[in-house]
Amino acid sequence: MPLYTYRAVTQNKDTSQATASASNKDELARELVSQGLTPISIKEVKKIERNGKLPTVEKISFCRYISTMLKSGLSLTESISVLAEESKHPLTKKILDDLKFGINHGQTLSTIFGHYPNTFDKFFVTLVKSGEISGTLSETFEHIQEEIRADHSLNQTIQAALLYPTVVFVAMLGIGILMFFFILPQIGTVFFNLNLPLNPAVQLLFTVTVGLSTYKYLILGGAGVTVVSLAAFLQTKLGKKISLALISPIPVVRNLIKQIDMARFCRIFSALLQSGVPITQALEISLSSLSFNNYLNSSEKIIEQVSEGKTISDAFKGSKVFPSLLIQMLSAGEKSGTLDSTLKDLGEFYAEEVENGVKKLTQLLEPLLMLGVGIGVGIMVLSVITPIYSVVSNLQATQ
Repeated sequence: MPLYTYRAVTQNKDTSQATASASNKDELARELVSQGLTPISIKEVKKIERNGKLPTVEKISFCRYISTMLKSGLSLTESISVLAEESKHPLTKKILDDLKFGINHGQTLSTIFGHYPNTFDKFFVTLVKSGEISGTLSETFEHIQEEIRADHSLNQTIQAALLYPTVVFVAMLGIGILMFFFILPQIGTVFFNLNLPLNPAVQLLFTVTVGLSTYKYLILGGAGVTVVSLAAFLQTKLGKKISLALISPIPVVRNLIKQIDMARFCRIFSALLQSGVPITQALEISLSSLSFNNYLNSSEKIIEQVSEGKTISDAFKGSKVFPSLLIQMLSAGEKSGTLDSTLKDLGEFYAEEVENGVKKLTQLLEPLLMLGVGIGVGIMVLSVITPIYSVVSNLQATQ
């Protein structure tokens, strides 16, 4: 449905402004009047900001507040109205206004959340739909925020571990740019103006740096645009797929990606099963969260085999790419009838393995970075000292 912004006068003669979805302006006007509001203006939003993304913390707060309000006895409409008044994030306000209007017109929560695919994924929408059917929305939103928080915590662990190597790399790059484009060209210009004899290596170094320094702002500007464009591209699905394909062959990184996949898969599959989602649908959504190519390539066949009546553990075993621990735990969970809790425990185990793997990766990178810093500093020092030493040696020889 189209999204409209409206201004209306309340019964207390106050002016309110908000957004809402409706089939047309007349329908929205009738709805506002039924709520005791007098419409002043109604304008259609040409660009519906449904492609944006909520920050993870905002999404966690969103779910927690709805869960808390529903538990306190407020109706869903009242809970959303309170949140809409308190919310500061523009996209959250649009979502809440859309929810409030859609619910009043008989739409389900899951349907409205489905209008925002970049904000609420299949996992989120499916759990909400399950909560609506079972009448346990408060527990569902609490469970969702716990899952989002766990995934956020995992991502934060990885980012924190990569912060140190990133800072060191950026610092080395910055010093290198400063030396190559600003310091060495000045030294080279001085030596060239003095017509001092230089050995071929030093002559080449100064010639290159002096020549490039003439266009340094153009080069640095172009490099900056390239870096920003590359960073934006890596945020897209294709960019993530390409970057993943480039780093996957590295053994340590490949193992870490597998463990991240297993932690996310087990946690999502467990949550969906606990919410009463059918196994095939839960399996399809859980497998779609994987990123490792070998896992993804086997997903369709696994879903097909489970749909035909094969056990989940046998379907995973037949793929021959998933870890034996997962297959054993799936088999044990199926036999004992505790597949959801078994997967939850396994997800926590893999999350711990990811943390340990990240620590090991960091410990491996630290000596390599120190070695790289040493080599980089050595090259920079030599690039300054060598020409000076060469000039002094030539001057002594002429005397």
